[in-house]
Amino acid sequence: MNGKRPSAKPPVRRRPLSPCQTVPQIHERLRTGAKTIVIDHRNDEPLELTDAELPDGITIRIVGVSRVIITRLTPETKRSAQIVATDAARSQIFGHATLFAYGNAHTDAFDTTRVRATNRATSNLVDDSFGDVGEDTTTYAYDNATVHSHDQAAVHATDRVSLVHQSSTPAEVEHGVTVFGPARNNIRLRAKET
Repeated sequence: MNGKRPSAKPPVRRRPLSPCQTVPQIHERLRTGAKTIVIDHRNDEPLELTDAELPDGITIRIVGVSRVIITRLTPETKRSAQIVATDAARSQIFGHATLFAYGNAHTDAFDTTRVRATNRATSNLVDDSFGDVGEDTTTYAYDNATVHSHDQAAVHATDRVSLVHQSSTPAEVEHGVTVFGPARNNIRLRAKET
């Protein structure tokens, strides 16, 4: 040795992968071991994702003006795929999926799905779906949905919805909605339209 200390190698910089626009592109990314898949689907026809595109241990990020339909038939576990929708993405979720919605994302949730929405996201909760909503979100809940609201979440509920209301924004509900929580008196009763 010449007394010089070996120089440290510079960190390897990986070029970020371009977003996926089709299901075959998603499958190729999964085949090569990707842990995060960004979807930027600009087609008018929604991109349909199933259990095959949602393996355990990955993150799916839906961005831009993407339109996506997600159907997860297998029950979720702690390792289930994390699904995030941001920007102005529109998602419909079915089965056992959980979706985190931010920005101006719009989500339609059916079956026993779960939505965690913040930061101006809009959600329609139907069937037995669950929503944890806050930070300037707007939520419309129907059927047997359950909603937990906080911060400045605006909630509009009908049918047999259960609402745990902690939001400073008044919730608009119809007869039949069950309201719990510290802000349960912060509601406006709306007459059902016939």
